[in-house]
Amino acid sequence: MTGRVLVSSNMRRLGWAFFALVVIVLASYVLNRGIYIGYTMTSYRVGDRTFSLKHCRYLHLNGTDEITRNTPAETECPPLKNSK
Repeated sequence: MTGRVLVSSNMRRLGWAFFALVVIVLASYVLNRGIYIGYTMTSYRVGDRTFSLKHCRYLHLNGTDEITRNTPAETECPPLKNSK
C-alpha cells in the first residue's frame, strides 16, 4: 500500500511540474510576440482633410513597443503584435 501512495505522489508532482513548464512556455511566447496594452490617436488636419494615426502599444519581455498605423479610428489593434 505504501508503494501506491509513493507512485501517486510522484505522478502528482510530475503533473504539477509539467503544468508549470507549459505555463512558463506560453507566457514566454506571448511576451515575445507582444501583448496589446493600449493605443493613442493623433489627428492632423491639412486643409479640409483630416488624417489619423493610431499608435498601438505592446508589452514585451524587454519593455514596450509602439507601432504606428495609418488606419481609420474604428480599426482595432491586433491583440498580438505580429497578428494580421
